[in-house]
Amino acid sequence: MQQHERLAEALAELVDRLRTAPGLTGSAVLYGSAARGDWDPERSDVNLLLVVDDVGAEALVRLAPAFAAWHEAGFTPPLLIGRSEWQRATDVFPIELSDMQLSYQLLWGDDPIAALRVEPADLRRALEASLRGKLLRLRQAYVRFHDNPITLGGFAIASISEFLVLLRTTAQLIGRGDAIAPDAAIRAMAPELGPDAAAVTAIVAHRRDGEWSCPPDLFARYLDAVRRVVAVVDHLHAGDR
Repeated sequence: MQQHERLAEALAELVDRLRTAPGLTGSAVLYGSAARGDWDPERSDVNLLLVVDDVGAEALVRLAPAFAAWHEAGFTPPLLIGRSEWQRATDVFPIELSDMQLSYQLLWGDDPIAALRVEPADLRRALEASLRGKLLRLRQAYVRFHDNPITLGGFAIASISEFLVLLRTTAQLIGRGDAIAPDAAIRAMAPELGPDAAAVTAIVAHRRDGEWSCPPDLFARYLDAVRRVVAVVDHLHAGDR
């Protein structure tokens, strides 16, 4: 069976078990690469969100058959949150919620995504923290492995998916539209990335490779690309554009 067919069957069984669970009410949402249409069975998780109306112990037990079937199909457990908790989580998960709103599929129940509003200040703060943390980690990798292209390639491949999320949500924050695909996100931020946009594109082209030798000068340009996006988000602080 093809991996995409296996995923479709597993999703159908999960939804069926959720619908038939006695007394269970809530919503199931598919997001991430599987919702965007670029899921890679070899490298990507399947991102599922379950928002349930009752998160008491007895109610949670009703989820056991659905979770067991999903686990037996080989997928990681869904995120599980109560409805009232979810509605108050926009300030805690602003990046994740903003990215979900760009591309998701409602599988069961009422839509818990569309009506949520992420405050720009919360998103800006979370983006700066995530981008600065990523820049620090990538710099550490470059200092340690600047003469080891295979290891640099591993760091580049491992980090690029998260950077694309940050790039997409930064484009949202500064009003550049809904850039979902990697090339669209890079184009949306091209004025800020400048010549380093080509370095990001080059790494994206290798993101599904099992092993890749990243030239040190390309990795250095990737560092500059991340630094440029950090500067964009930082300068949005207190309305400074």
